[in-house]
Amino acid sequence: MISLEKAIKIIWNTAKILPVEEVDLLLSHGRVLAEDIKAPFDYPPFDRAAMDGYALKVKDTYSASKNQPVLLQISGEIQAGTRDRFYLSTGKCLSVMTGSYLPEGTDAVVKIEDVETIKNGKKYFIKVFKPIGKGENISFKGEDLRKGQIIIKKGNLVDAAVFMMLAYLGKSKVKVRKQPHVSILATGDELIEPGTELEPHKIYNANSYGLYGLVMENGGIPHNFGIAKDNEKSLTETLKESLRYDIAIISGGVSEGKFDLVIRVLRKLGVKDIFWKVAVKPGKPVYFGKKGDTLVFGLPGYPVSAYLSFHMMVKTAFQKMFGYRRPISFFIYGVLSSDIRNDGDRTALLRVKIIPDTDDNIVVPYHKQKSGMLSSVVETTGLVIVKKGEHLKKGERVKCFVLRDFYF
Repeated sequence: MISLEKAIKIIWNTAKILPVEEVDLLLSHGRVLAEDIKAPFDYPPFDRAAMDGYALKVKDTYSASKNQPVLLQISGEIQAGTRDRFYLSTGKCLSVMTGSYLPEGTDAVVKIEDVETIKNGKKYFIKVFKPIGKGENISFKGEDLRKGQIIIKKGNLVDAAVFMMLAYLGKSKVKVRKQPHVSILATGDELIEPGTELEPHKIYNANSYGLYGLVMENGGIPHNFGIAKDNEKSLTETLKESLRYDIAIISGGVSEGKFDLVIRVLRKLGVKDIFWKVAVKPGKPVYFGKKGDTLVFGLPGYPVSAYLSFHMMVKTAFQKMFGYRRPISFFIYGVLSSDIRNDGDRTALLRVKIIPDTDDNIVVPYHKQKSGMLSSVVETTGLVIVKKGEHLKKGERVKCFVLRDFYF
């Protein structure tokens, strides 16, 4: 039996980074970048108005005051997206819109709400009531991005912010890591599929659906192989096909009972053992092996154990395949609402509910910690990792491994 920390390290060192592919921008969302993204030009590419208003020469407003406003003649209008040729001469101004270019001779923009417009004959003027600072309300060329600057490093997830930036830079195609194809197989004579009538002594196959969702959430492409019966023929036929994918995940049949046949069949199919059994609760019987480039995970049959084992171990393989620099976990801190202790012989993954409060996060241990209590997963938003023999007291500040979003 190995430690959780060692298991994670072994998985990380065993998994290989996936190849690169180029996809259309619209297909890149949710993928992991395989290239550094550089600015192809200065941005903004020209000096532009940051507000609707009037472009002017700052020196024309030096004497402006509320009692003695300066009059400037409106000599033209520039719309965003147009580039009519203008030169701004002394005593004049140009009507500009947010984003419109600013012509030569301009060094500030006064906001439209800060001036008064008047007509004198056929000419229009603005009244400026205070001196305007140089550069006021101007977005200068290159102030956001400089040509050649690395804006997003490879290894970043293309989320909405990155997606927006890629479009901002004019990218129509993006290089990303390929997505791992993942086979998912549940084992057990007691399992039946959702949608069928629940027979006596049977349970619905929850693991395949939970793992399917976790694979999707972590950027993989899941392939559901359904249920294999607890006999070597059924397992061999199904596992042989499932081992053709980047990752094969099997839930159930990895303990040491009479009908726990998965590891025996995997070995007959040429899978090399890397480790079996981890000193963690829940999740002790986790198996990890490899055949060629296929990573093989045997997870416990209890849905809670399978769910948490994916988060703590299988997820590591995804991160390495996507080219992350190291395994990444998200933690927050909070205050325990009650005492917790681990009197067992393994590290405990204690399910908790994280409740944001005015002063701090409140960490509430879930009252049902048995591996068979799947209802706990719906309420659980985080884990507190409690070492063997460790005792944590109410009010103590603890580190929480975040599993899901949490709300008030």
